[in-house]
Amino acid sequence: MTSSPGNASAVFEASAVFDRYRDEGYALFDLAAFDGADLTGTDLAGGSHFDELLDPSGKVRPAWEELVRSYEQRGETRLREVADRLAAAVRDDGVVYNEFDGQNTRTRDWAVDAVPLIVDGVEWAELEKAITQRSMLLDLLLRDLYRDQKTIASGLVPPEMVFGHPGYIRKAARLEVAGPHALFLHAVDVSRTSDGSFVVFRDRTQAPSGIGYSIVGRRLMSKTFPQLFQACAPRPMTGFAGTMRLALAEYAPPGVDDPTVAVYSPGSISETAFDQAYLASVLGFPLVEGADLTVRDGAVYMRSLGRYKRVDVLLRRVDAAFSDPLDLRTDSQLGVAGLVEAISRGNVTVVNTLGSGVLENPALHTVLERLAPVLLDEELALGSVATYWAGDEKERGLIRGRLGALVVTNTRTDEEFIGPLLDRRAREELSARIEAETWQWVGRELDAYSVAPSMTSGLRDTPGAALRAAPVAVRAFSVAQGPTYSVMPGGLGAVLADGVEGAAHRVVAAKDVWVTSSVLGGHVSRRSETRTEPAPEVVPVTAGRPVPLGYSEVAAAASPRVLADLFWLGRYAERTEQVTRLAKVARQRYQDFQYRPWMSGTAAVPLLLHAVATITATDRYLQTSALLGPDSAGDAGRQASPEQVNEAIAKIADLTVARTVPGTVAHAVDRLVGAARAVRDLMSTSTWMVLAPVERVVAHTSRLVARSRAESEASGNADAALDLGPDLARAHEEILHGVLALTGLQEESMVHDAGWMFMDLGRRVERAITLADFTGAMFAVSRDDDVEQALLESFLTANESAVIYRRRNRGLYRFENVAELLLFDPTNPRSMIFQLEKMHEDLTSVPEPLRSTGAERMVQEMIGDLRRSSPTDVAGTDDAGRRTELEELIVGLRNRSRDLSDLLMRTRFAVPRQARPIWAGGES
Repeated sequence: MTSSPGNASAVFEASAVFDRYRDEGYALFDLAAFDGADLTGTDLAGGSHFDELLDPSGKVRPAWEELVRSYEQRGETRLREVADRLAAAVRDDGVVYNEFDGQNTRTRDWAVDAVPLIVDGVEWAELEKAITQRSMLLDLLLRDLYRDQKTIASGLVPPEMVFGHPGYIRKAARLEVAGPHALFLHAVDVSRTSDGSFVVFRDRTQAPSGIGYSIVGRRLMSKTFPQLFQACAPRPMTGFAGTMRLALAEYAPPGVDDPTVAVYSPGSISETAFDQAYLASVLGFPLVEGADLTVRDGAVYMRSLGRYKRVDVLLRRVDAAFSDPLDLRTDSQLGVAGLVEAISRGNVTVVNTLGSGVLENPALHTVLERLAPVLLDEELALGSVATYWAGDEKERGLIRGRLGALVVTNTRTDEEFIGPLLDRRAREELSARIEAETWQWVGRELDAYSVAPSMTSGLRDTPGAALRAAPVAVRAFSVAQGPTYSVMPGGLGAVLADGVEGAAHRVVAAKDVWVTSSVLGGHVSRRSETRTEPAPEVVPVTAGRPVPLGYSEVAAAASPRVLADLFWLGRYAERTEQVTRLAKVARQRYQDFQYRPWMSGTAAVPLLLHAVATITATDRYLQTSALLGPDSAGDAGRQASPEQVNEAIAKIADLTVARTVPGTVAHAVDRLVGAARAVRDLMSTSTWMVLAPVERVVAHTSRLVARSRAESEASGNADAALDLGPDLARAHEEILHGVLALTGLQEESMVHDAGWMFMDLGRRVERAITLADFTGAMFAVSRDDDVEQALLESFLTANESAVIYRRRNRGLYRFENVAELLLFDPTNPRSMIFQLEKMHEDLTSVPEPLRSTGAERMVQEMIGDLRRSSPTDVAGTDDAGRRTELEELIVGLRNRSRDLSDLLMRTRFAVPRQARPIWAGGES
């Protein structure tokens, strides 16, 4: 059923988009490139691939006609524009994936192909039935492996496949599951072979990921291609989330009518943290980590708003072995001590159940066909890719003889070797390992998987062509529903890499999967319709228990970890704004005096930059003291020459883009984004529309600074840094636009609950600390009139109070008047007293269990100290020209603000240490 290359142009007459699709054919391999690899006699040798778009005669398949027509109308230029718009939507929504390289975690944007994968509804209906059968089979196998083990005793399943696999959890033997299925959620990676039949590449049963990515991918595609989406009318995915939500409620322990359900996550640095958070928000359940949970009297509780709320069902996204440091891996920092005991008592249901990861052993693919007639009394409808287990002597010989043409996997260590990419020595070493550890190794064929149109880049791109043929796959999902399983209509599509890595299922981009109507006759055009086909309703079997659909207080639950993340989200948002304002003012002042060093007040400019560096703790990194003259401690500072302006602009650039240096703009932005991702499930979806541009401008400015430095060094032109001024100006403006929009979004789009109050408290604490530090650095020492005038003007500008000051005070800037406005004025939202009163309001407005008497008293004392002083008092100087009363006041306010933050971290935000066995390893 392979298509003939070269005939596409005959079908798409006058098409500028599809006329080059597969004109040169598509072959994965150049056999001569692989030393010793024997691929002859396989589909790969001939490059034969099932074409999802074209039938064997070269005609467009009916399911694709609407898409082809739409893409032809747009043309290649507009298609590329739409693809760019889709990528921008991904960035604006903050859809990311975390990659761990063994040492560091790198966050990248989620890659989505701009061409959906369309599957005919009739074909999908058959695949859906086959997936349901496979889920039922694995469920029965899982129950047997942890109970009677008849499949092992009868010889159907070799014991090494089970007991030797790290996914087998001995502590999970005979653990009861409240629902009818041991396997609650099943994901299966499927592809088509050259004859058009579906085969399974891998079963995902440990903690299947991708549902959140599937749903957000569909939302982004429908937003980017609204007319095409309406015309093609793919079956919606949202019904699957509703089915999953109801099913989770059904798995509550017996006697629980209104269950509390939570999504149990390893944390924000997990590879699929976005998927977990998005799924939790779609389901409407809180996202919790191990630190948020505790076991008391054999039951699991969630710390919420100073209380403990019992949890009945956990949707587990943590690997089973790490779920309990008492009974399982003692070095786990992700688990809940006593969770296994709570499960064994029947007080909590964890899905997927502990130990379900054993089903991911690819060696089981070799026995499923003979298990199906025994466990289901049916033949297996959805087979696996040809797989061989080295524990069988005959199959081991086949693996060793064809190492150069197989993908070989160690089932214990998860090592994977792609045969065609190995040289002779590597194959010999691998062969010796297989012979020494026979039962640990599995080999599978490199099949020629189907291809479909894609706008991703590949190894064989046709110059000028927007589309190419790329190998594709689908991750389908099924969830336990009553006595059977419900399958998501679509799933998470994947564009595979070219070459052998793609045949080994290395994914390069996601792909939305559009399943068309399943009515008899296949695809039905919906161009004239105004709405899409509704998803079939699945009525849950409630077993006599009502399924509550109303509001639950769990939706507002906030653990100490979440409250701490929100507190620091507020602090880092304010820090980003303040440091950006300070850098902006310093840059403006230097550029104002760039060519006018004789003007009065010029000597204040290096003092201003040094003060900014001091309060951000970057003075040693930036070495701003070099800009000060020997008399800078007295009445005059050193005037800023053009050369010093050049040096200062370079330092301000570093203050903006140095990510690894605490106190810089880029460092604050990174921490802000990290804090937001940690509570993604609580944030408005518009949050990422605001934060993503901020991230982009920091990255762009970093590249500009690096390029400017490289050009300066190459040319020997020291003035090149001066060209950064306009770029820094734009960067500072765009960052401020973002953080100010974030502030407005948080004020208007977030519920003002306890979490919001702690977030606002964090913002107030940070603003108070910065204001105190800035005031002390600038005015603890009195300077001559010209310098002080310039410093006061910069101080007001940085604190967004210059306009109101000029309206209230005509004439010269006087420190006494400035102090009144920025320290003592309760109507100025930038003043110190305003911050302290807001702190007190936040602390006294949180629920009673979260109130802190010590914190409230600390704020009251700060308010009292400030009110006992006056602008006249803090403006006075001693014989040495120091404002001692000002110093004493602001040092006390700064220290107590920091003490307040530390007190909250030790008390209200403290995460109790989990119980650990005495033989556990130390913390890493």
